[in-house]
Amino acid sequence: MDLRRLLLDNWGIKLLSLGLALALWFYVTSKGKTEMTLTVPLELRNIPQNMAVVGDVTGSLEVRVQGQERVLRDITTGKKLAGIADLSMTRVGENTVRISPDDIRRPSGVAVTHMSLSELKVKLEPLERKTVRLKAVLHGVPAAGYRIAKIAVSPPRITVEGPASVIRPLVDLETMPIDIQGARENMSVDPKIDYRGRQVKILEKNITVRMSVERAAR
Repeated sequence: MDLRRLLLDNWGIKLLSLGLALALWFYVTSKGKTEMTLTVPLELRNIPQNMAVVGDVTGSLEVRVQGQERVLRDITTGKKLAGIADLSMTRVGENTVRISPDDIRRPSGVAVTHMSLSELKVKLEPLERKTVRLKAVLHGVPAAGYRIAKIAVSPPRITVEGPASVIRPLVDLETMPIDIQGARENMSVDPKIDYRGRQVKILEKNITVRMSVERAAR
């Protein structure tokens, strides 16, 4: 079979058929496409070892996405979008991290057409540890005729971890108020810690406050 004749015979009809096929393909693929603006979470990834992010960093951004209406409906209900900020190349101090549409995790067939921000300001500090005293804070009073004879915090000193600017001036931490109103017998609680908004992590797993309650002397 002559391949040249096969390609050139009725070339006008074949070219028209190709054009119609392409037009049909574009029509089918574009049919039902829509755009919407969504607020998506922004995740900080690959923070360098022994460093911590400090200060306020936005936790979300707005993106405008385009895709089939059905796919976008699934996105709004399934929370399948997220922004990823890669901090692997950052250093101690102020950093500018660029974010592009490629950093938006999304399903196949969804395009990002606009983003509310293209770069992120991130400050890093060395991560440090320190041992500090833990103080129990009580709220209320025991029942009439009773008193708190002893308070024991275990462990009395705890190891904390966080950014250098937070850890270095830290002397102690306090528990959230422990309710002893009307107490008549010994109490033992696993207290919550009052961080007062500080970026601190406690390394101990088990912390207990025990209170000995006894009758007051008359």
